[in-house]
Amino acid sequence: MRIARLVLFDIDGTLLSSGRRGLGAFSEAMRRTFGTDGGIETYRFEGKLDPVIVADLMRGAGIPDDVVAARRPAALELYLDLLEEALAEEPPKLKPGVADLVERVSSSPAAVPALLTGNVQRGARIKLSAAGIWDRFRFGVFGDEASRRVDLGPIALTRALERTGRAFSPAETVVVGDALADVECGKAIGARVVAVATGRTTAEELRAAGADVVFPSFADVASACEAILA
Repeated sequence: MRIARLVLFDIDGTLLSSGRRGLGAFSEAMRRTFGTDGGIETYRFEGKLDPVIVADLMRGAGIPDDVVAARRPAALELYLDLLEEALAEEPPKLKPGVADLVERVSSSPAAVPALLTGNVQRGARIKLSAAGIWDRFRFGVFGDEASRRVDLGPIALTRALERTGRAFSPAETVVVGDALADVECGKAIGARVVAVATGRTTAEELRAAGADVVFPSFADVASACEAILA
């Protein structure tokens, strides 16, 4: 069977949750680097790029932009070190149905499973390796490759061509995510969007944003797989 679908998965809220461990690692890294975590407890992470999160939090705390720019690489590296330690002790939890869904998509001859995420590459690898599914994805596009989430879509299409030798059309591309930014990103490249309300965004909000299909979770693996590969 010819390859017919490029499937671009978000990570946090869609595939898994790092819970308090992930949040704690980010908070600790910000406090050690900048002296504050910028009120991280009330910040909405979903759909955001890791470098942008740092800038948002620190700007909100009154840290000058030049200081943020100078210290951000070190802050992110420290966060990743702390994250790796934390998730080695307590692995992230896969969302309902995700293990089976990813296995089905990755084993389908009709699909190229890949990542489109706000995580930087090492962060994505840490989370997905701890959850046991890192090797299910052919490639990824990550949060340090653009300044806006919506700009990651075109990068994904270019990378898919480089990795597979095939130019995927919008009709052959599916974005799978849980946030409004995932819907926007998918629609910007003309892709089909399969959304799941296992993050902080409701099913109603995802539908209103234009998601083509919305699931409460991926517990119904057969239906989710059909929606993604149909």
